[in-house]
Amino acid sequence: GQDGRVSIEVDPRLAVKGEETAEMARRLHRTVDRENVMIKIPATEEGLEPIAATLAEGISVNVTLIFSLERYRAVINAYLTGLERALLQGRDLSKIHSVASFFVSRVDSEVDARLEQIGTEQALALKGRAGLANARLAYQVFQEAFSSERWKLLAEAGAVV
Repeated sequence: GQDGRVSIEVDPRLAVKGEETAEMARRLHRTVDRENVMIKIPATEEGLEPIAATLAEGISVNVTLIFSLERYRAVINAYLTGLERALLQGRDLSKIHSVASFFVSRVDSEVDARLEQIGTEQALALKGRAGLANARLAYQVFQEAFSSERWKLLAEAGAVV
């Protein structure tokens, strides 16, 4: 990964089991015992609290399976919540890292298949555009969240974007 980071994922079968996901994240982190490890946690509804809980314990995360803007906002909130909890516990925020993997091509694959079913000239002209449009909107959400007062307080405490 970038800057020498390595991601290890929790068992995907736990994606809808929040506490079990958090426990496996802790166990993986303890087992690897390296500062450069990030634990992959899926951005399911049930994964949001484990994301915050894992970060609060000073464990870096790689959040996967983000397809929608609504879920991306929820993931950012979980990140900020986790950092706020970590700060309250006196943790060094500069050592906590996170990546949010916002999917682009998988959105295109799904939308393109639906556009092909519609089959009109207008529909077919839109193929290959939905994923990028969605990603542009996600970047706007990112910019908004990471210029907020909530973020500024965390950044002053050493938090990493």
